[in-house]
Amino acid sequence: MAKTHFSRSGGQQWVDSFYHFGGLASGNLIFVHSGGTATGPGFSPETAYSTIDAAIGATTADNGDMILVLEDHTESITGAAGIAQDIAGVRIVGLGTGRNRPRVTFTTAVGASWDISAARCSIENIVLINGFDAQTAMVNVSAADCVIQDCEFMLGDSATQALLGILTTAAADRAIFRRNHMHGSVDAGVTAAIRVVGGDAILIEDNVIVGAFTTTGNVSNITTAATMLTIRRNYLLNRTADANNVVILMDAATTGLIVFNAGGIIDSAAPAPVTAAGMHVGANWWSSAAGT
Repeated sequence: MAKTHFSRSGGQQWVDSFYHFGGLASGNLIFVHSGGTATGPGFSPETAYSTIDAAIGATTADNGDMILVLEDHTESITGAAGIAQDIAGVRIVGLGTGRNRPRVTFTTAVGASWDISAARCSIENIVLINGFDAQTAMVNVSAADCVIQDCEFMLGDSATQALLGILTTAAADRAIFRRNHMHGSVDAGVTAAIRVVGGDAILIEDNVIVGAFTTTGNVSNITTAATMLTIRRNYLLNRTADANNVVILMDAATTGLIVFNAGGIIDSAAPAPVTAAGMHVGANWWSSAAGT
């Protein structure tokens, strides 16, 4: 049975029933909703924390703890590490589908960010929304074995654009970015949806990434070579009308695989990966014009 901080009465049925129905939490379940309070204690929806960051502070490292963010939760991040996922092994899971999933908006400062600095953490089924122009990066990953999956990144609109959706450091070994929908508008301003900076055995798979990206492409690794990077089964469209644009741009010394992706660009003759000299590239489909 899932571990809790309270006796078997009151709110514990929330923990027990979620565990049995596939929540897969071996530790504490902590609930979050914007209608909650700053003090929680978060062990049932009725006592939810009002912010994700407050709930993180109630977890224990590598205890199998899971934060459940309830349907229609909303919050804003206004500064660097506004959400600091700094306790190891904590899963943050949003409940709901479509637009009743939890929504986190980045506002006020270019440095507003969600930072994952502890190992073995995950973000799942959350909608992340850019709300401030030239935002440096929406999510920063600087620890090993972290996962971002089934999330939606709204990278920008006609008024505001994030420069980057996800940015890693060389410490983000074995990170997994899976099944995310990352999209912007036709307006220029987004540099890349995912930028990898070093790291080993990072996996980018099954994402849909559409937007008007710069010459570094939808997915980029341009400053520090990575090792055994795998980019597979992604759908990538760069909507910037520039003959120099691509969908994937890699450091020439990066090693790994680029396979089974489909990508397109508006007017380039070569949307395929560029400078990926150290990678094995094959079984991809690339289009340089609509309708082809």
